[in-house]
Amino acid sequence: MFTLLSKLAEIIASFGTRFLDSRNVARDTEVAGHLVRIVVALQDLCARGERILALADGFAEGTADQVQAAQFDKLLQQQNDALGELESQLATSRDLLATVDVGLYLDLAPLLDRKSGLLTRWSQQLAQSRFSTTTLFFLPAESLQSVLEIGKSHSSPRGLDSARDEYVLALADHLRTTRSREVRDIRRSTEQVRKRLEAELAIARGELGHARELCALLLASTEQALGAEAFTRLRRKLVPKPSSA
Repeated sequence: MFTLLSKLAEIIASFGTRFLDSRNVARDTEVAGHLVRIVVALQDLCARGERILALADGFAEGTADQVQAAQFDKLLQQQNDALGELESQLATSRDLLATVDVGLYLDLAPLLDRKSGLLTRWSQQLAQSRFSTTTLFFLPAESLQSVLEIGKSHSSPRGLDSARDEYVLALADHLRTTRSREVRDIRRSTEQVRKRLEAELAIARGELGHARELCALLLASTEQALGAEAFTRLRRKLVPKPSSA
């Protein structure tokens, strides 16, 4: 999951950089608004990811109790719901952001495709197993990159095309390999498994840190491009108004 977040942040940051370099930011404040909203959603996912990793430390150390296991389960479901909301945001923004760079959705299609996308597959994995390492970490970086490259070759601005068999087979193969060496339940780990969890948790923290750095950099760059006052007004618009009693 953390490599997925890192990859999402990389794609959005790449788009954001091209948009900011276009020198049309002041004019395209609507695009800037959508971009900031997406980045803030990614930051929320990263913050929740940190809490998930903190609880996972307890499984690696063999100190987690039933209360912590329940919190872990709840946070994973919240993360899944938040990813669904981010997908909806990106879908809502699709046509507008494509006017800046249609390539954004070619990059995102293997992640966001409703039928076969990586976020859909992670959600399915979560439904199958709450406490496996495949659910917690999903695909390693090399496997994810391979699948993304194949998926992009079958992408259009509207998603993966109908000739997606190569992508689907590649994803299934990488998932099968990952599951063949997974820890099925991190709540019941041996000393050997704990050491492996510690190593994978360190990698996950690195991916999460990378995503957070990209989000912070992109927000700072947007503020610089818009100006502090305009950026503050924009952020204020994105804060939901409290409902009246």
